[in-house]
Amino acid sequence: MHRLTFTSEHRIEAPPERVFAAMTSPDGFGNWMQGFVRAERLTPGDFDVGTQFRETRRMFGKEATEHFEVTSFVPAKRLGLKVDGTKGTTGKGEYRFDYEFEPAGAGTLLRTHAAIDMPGGLFTKLIGKLMGGFFKKACDKDLLALKAFVERGS
Repeated sequence: MHRLTFTSEHRIEAPPERVFAAMTSPDGFGNWMQGFVRAERLTPGDFDVGTQFRETRRMFGKEATEHFEVTSFVPAKRLGLKVDGTKGTTGKGEYRFDYEFEPAGAGTLLRTHAAIDMPGGLFTKLIGKLMGGFFKKACDKDLLALKAFVERGS
């Protein structure tokens, strides 16, 4: 198993409550998430720790689906998501994303901590830095789209 990690920070000119709401409303992901096709709730009840959902996007001309579980949930402060790659299109790996929402004036400082565990040997280790950069770039692109959406006040 090889672990890739990265962190990022984004300043968003919207209050933490609005940023958090956009990130915890799968039915609204299509308002800001590029390539979004659909989200399917797998568990009943409010969006909280233990909530599971599938997210499908169009990537490189094909649909790709991943299985998410909420691992931490403190409204407008913290959100944790785990992606079980064995239940998704990739068929392998585990991805963990922890988001911190810190008030910054009238806006939010959104911090992302990501850890991606991929099975494999030497080859996975050799391409690890390249893959880490790819995953970070993709996550940053999503968060910039989120930023644009919540800053519009939508």
